[in-house]
Amino acid sequence: MTYDDLLAISMPTIQGKSFMKTLSPPNHQWLETADGSFTLFSEAFQEGCHSSSGAREETLLHYVQGCQVEKKILTDTPLSILEVGFGLGIGFLTTFDVLNKMDKPWSFLSLEIDQELLEWFRLENLHHPFLKDLKWISNRLECHNEKIHLTILCGDARKTLPDFVLEKKCTWNAVYQDAFSPKKNPILWTQEWFAFLKSHAENDVCLSTYSASSSIRKSLLESGWVLHKGEKFGPKRTSTRATLTGVSDPDILLHLERSPTPALRDDNFPSLLSK
Repeated sequence: MTYDDLLAISMPTIQGKSFMKTLSPPNHQWLETADGSFTLFSEAFQEGCHSSSGAREETLLHYVQGCQVEKKILTDTPLSILEVGFGLGIGFLTTFDVLNKMDKPWSFLSLEIDQELLEWFRLENLHHPFLKDLKWISNRLECHNEKIHLTILCGDARKTLPDFVLEKKCTWNAVYQDAFSPKKNPILWTQEWFAFLKSHAENDVCLSTYSASSSIRKSLLESGWVLHKGEKFGPKRTSTRATLTGVSDPDILLHLERSPTPALRDDNFPSLLSK
């Protein structure tokens, strides 16, 4: 069963238009995006989980393709994906659709603060061939088979991820940086956050995000990441990719040098966001 199959089950057609059959998770509302896929609007963060230009297409472009997971899974290094912001699970479901046909192992570690949203996701996927075995183990959801290992940490990511890394000694070579925007959730966009991600990344890591703001790019640069231009999507003219090898795009460096916007840090984002 693919992501599209799940949509077909949960969205019957009424007078030529698809509608969600199931109730939305607590404190969320359904939003249809331009490519026909649905995303959620979070009442807590007052923001959609994906671009209104297309939840499915944005995930494919920025994360599956942006992190080159189809290429990475063919290397000798085991593919380990970290997703910052699980939401309604499109990141995992889309990755599953793409990689499930390959006879190679991979792991997917995701972060989500909303326990009710995760429990809704678990119950909605009781008939999925892989996710039917998704179960709570303490503060996380887990399921695995001989090829795929999925873990979703529930709670404040700045606490749950360091604790999990300390326990499991895990690293990653792909990062889906898909948190709510810096204005809504700045703590997951600071120089300190990106430094932590770097400290547990494999040398071949690729981090991809929809954001191209100067403050975020400076945060990445100051924490030791190499910056590259990402693809445009919807109204955004560009996005950001980051690695630990190579040379930063000179156009990005020139723009950042001219920009008065400081890097986002744990000790300065309250004042920056209040301006």
